[in-house]
Amino acid sequence: MPKVDIDFTTNVDKLYHLFAYFTLTICWLFSFYKKKQKHLKYYIVLGCVIYGIVIEVLQSKLTDYRTGDYMDILANSLGILLALIVFNQILKKIKVNSL
Repeated sequence: MPKVDIDFTTNVDKLYHLFAYFTLTICWLFSFYKKKQKHLKYYIVLGCVIYGIVIEVLQSKLTDYRTGDYMDILANSLGILLALIVFNQILKKIKVNSL
C-alpha cells in the first residue's frame, strides 16, 4: 500500500475559524433567546455570516500582511451552522424539561 502523508498543521487555522465563529454565534444566540421575536436567531446567523465575509474581504483589500481566503469563509459558516444546530438542540431540551 502506498504511504499517504496527511499534514493537519497546514489547515489547523480553519478549526480556529470554526471555533471562533461557533463561539461568536452561540453567545449572540443565547444573549437574545428570551426575546419573543420568532426569526431573530436567523437574523443573528445572517449577521454573523455577513460579518465573516466582510472581515475576509477587508483582510484581502486593506492589508498587505493578511490574505482573504474562501476556505476561511467556509470554516466560519460551518461554525455558525454548528452553533445554530447546537442552540436548537439545547432549546429543545429546555422545552421538554420544562413541561
